Amino acid sequence: MNSISGTLPNLDLDLARTFVAICESGNFSRAAELVHRSASAVSLQVKKLEEMVGRELFYRETRKVRLTADGEVLLGYARRLLKLNDEAFSKFLHPQFSGRIRLGAPNDNGIVAMPEILHRFAATHPHVEVDVHLGPTLNLRRRIAQGELDIAIFSYDPELDPQPPIHAEPLVWLGARNGTAQEKRPLPMALAEPGCYWRAMALKALDDAGLNYRIAYTSEFCQAQIAAVRADLAIAPLPISVISPELVHLGSAHGLPDLGEYRMTLAKREGTGEIEDVLAEHMVAGFKTIAERGMRLFA
Repeated sequence: MNSISGTLPNLDLDLARTFVAICESGNFSRAAELVHRSASAVSLQVKKLEEMVGRELFYRETRKVRLTADGEVLLGYARRLLKLNDEAFSKFLHPQFSGRIRLGAPNDNGIVAMPEILHRFAATHPHVEVDVHLGPTLNLRRRIAQGELDIAIFSYDPELDPQPPIHAEPLVWLGARNGTAQEKRPLPMALAEPGCYWRAMALKALDDAGLNYRIAYTSEFCQAQIAAVRADLAIAPLPISVISPELVHLGSAHGLPDLGEYRMTLAKREGTGEIEDVLAEHMVAGFKTIAERGMRLFA
């Protein structure tokens, strides 16, 4: 470190962005995906940052990292620096839109995917209000057709949706790491409510395979399904992108049938303008990132 009277070092924004990504994702591997770097490059960035501040920033654990007290302090500064940087460049590089957009999203994807996408959109378009409406696909498709929503994403149905899908990823069986729920018969299932495409795909696959199962948990939101799986009370059909260190991918080795691919589409009401187009671009790009991350996990 330089002396108080000397010139202080500059906190490189790339280092700050990587540091924040690690803090928000919980481990180096996921952070590497978010900042589009290799895991080894991220480790070197952390080492450089710790050398610059002269403090340890993380407690390294087997599957995740935790911030030290000094790391928590630096996180606040890093977030403020990045926010100011993004605000400065968005002022010059993006049109200064304002207004309100009514966005519809499924209960599951609205919780899993939308926070990250909307966070990025808000950084570049801070004067646009986005009202998020969660609901099942059938309701969202109806509301966008009736003009009650400006943009909506929902499960793709080739017979009902003229627009192409914007996102596709494997729907897989997930169980608790080192769990035994998949060995029980009848097989305990944690499912979304009737009408959910994930539920329909899973039940058809089980019926076609002739497996004996019972619906142990039903919830409007996928977090409740994930909670039941983590507690080893059931297994659940979920997109591969929601996998975490506490969950494992179950498949044919466990006697479970293939579920195929889950697809989503994006629709806009008639008469939308440029700002809705911009949000739609953010959403397509966001789901592309999610799909790439999920496929790497799946592989």
